[in-house]
Amino acid sequence: MKICIIDAKCFITDEHLIEPLCQIGEVSVFDGIPESVEEVVLRAHDADVIMFALMQLTNEMLDSLPNLKILQFIGTGMWNFVDAEYANQKGIEVLNIEGYGNNAVAEFALSCAFSLARKITAADKNLKERKWTQENMEGIEIEGSVLGVIGTGNIGSIVAKKASLLGADVLACDIYESEELKTKYNIRYVPFEEIFSKSDIISLHMKATKENEGIISRELLSLMKENSYFINVARAELVDNEALYELLKSGKISGAAVDVYDCEPPEDYRLSDLPNVIATPHIGFYTSKANNNSIIMSVNSVVKAFKDSITIKL
Repeated sequence: MKICIIDAKCFITDEHLIEPLCQIGEVSVFDGIPESVEEVVLRAHDADVIMFALMQLTNEMLDSLPNLKILQFIGTGMWNFVDAEYANQKGIEVLNIEGYGNNAVAEFALSCAFSLARKITAADKNLKERKWTQENMEGIEIEGSVLGVIGTGNIGSIVAKKASLLGADVLACDIYESEELKTKYNIRYVPFEEIFSKSDIISLHMKATKENEGIISRELLSLMKENSYFINVARAELVDNEALYELLKSGKISGAAVDVYDCEPPEDYRLSDLPNVIATPHIGFYTSKANNNSIIMSVNSVVKAFKDSITIKL
């Protein structure tokens, strides 16, 4: 069996992490996103298994890989990286992993909240430009603020707990309400509209599906207070990003932190060009601990799928 780690060499900090793969097949490892179908074929033309983390695998690419049986995404939300339904129709099993970086993303969201609330990046920029000024540098404190958390699953629940312990009044919205969050952390579940109209800071933590694409609409964003902040470290597809851009540019929302984009790398950098936006290149998950977790969990997933396929054939 041939296994191709097609774009994720930079995440493999220790070769021992992929040793279980070497025991079941021949492993090749590449770095960087392939720039064409031809480069994909060059790297993985005879691969039975492809592991990927950064690239979007198009249907044309899948058509050019006749031996492919397993696609392992080194991450969670894979639907905007590959057409899993199309892959399944071709007999390709598409796998992902869950929970490898929950705390990393939660801490990143809160670090964005602090940076926005205290205007840290703007202040840093002033000093780098030799401007010593406190003008427009007045911030807000997390303690006593209203912090809205949209989605209280694995990551959102951690954000809600940590924010509550920091003294924020935490509002939450989710189809499934956590009794622990309500009883132990005094977190109140409210409708979408109340989150957007009352929060000083909103942090988005929903999973993206085809059904909830664009759920954070222009109408909801327009409900936000003028001095409020929006954080998206979940998925770009959840948000009407054109509306977010317009509201930020016009000053109807004070600021935003964005770590995810409709296309990665972005084709349009307008949002990141705004001075009231903290823009980062999808690094919310990227800590040494979470990184190693993602490789270990992905390797184990492939090994399990291989063993299961052998068992089924027997």
